[in-house]
Amino acid sequence: MRLIHPFHPRGGEAFEFLERLNSWRGDVVLVLDGQGRRCSFPLEWTDMAPVDTFVAAASGGCPYRTGDLVELADLVAGLLSGGLIGVGEMTP
Repeated sequence: MRLIHPFHPRGGEAFEFLERLNSWRGDVVLVLDGQGRRCSFPLEWTDMAPVDTFVAAASGGCPYRTGDLVELADLVAGLLSGGLIGVGEMTP
């Protein structure tokens, strides 16, 4: 089992897997470190966690640009507040 959490000091380190448990805080894995001590980590911090379907579908990218999304949000906010001219008001 490998710890894959990007900010953990032991990230990237391999451990000997002992067992997977469901605790009050969620799924955890019990492992032995290189010195034979038992440790536990949240399952999500390991390479044993199931792949997040959103992350897999996005493949690390986004089809939208941030500026376009901000502009769209402003447009929707304007429409909801009635601040923009509707089609009925534009026709002669």
